[in-house]
Amino acid sequence: MTDTVRIPGAPAGQGPRRPADTPRVTAAKARLRVALDQQLGRDTPQSVKDTATGKR
Repeated sequence: MTDTVRIPGAPAGQGPRRPADTPRVTAAKARLRVALDQQLGRDTPQSVKDTATGKR
């Protein structure tokens, strides 16, 4: 049986958290999605296009 050691200050079941996406990161992801959709010949939702161009 293995022992588990609690790290002081860390709630049970939670490790290091990723920071939330910033607006810049969100826009970059949207631009990548638009480019991929264009290459694959798929329609891109208008909301994604708006996010990619910074209208949202």
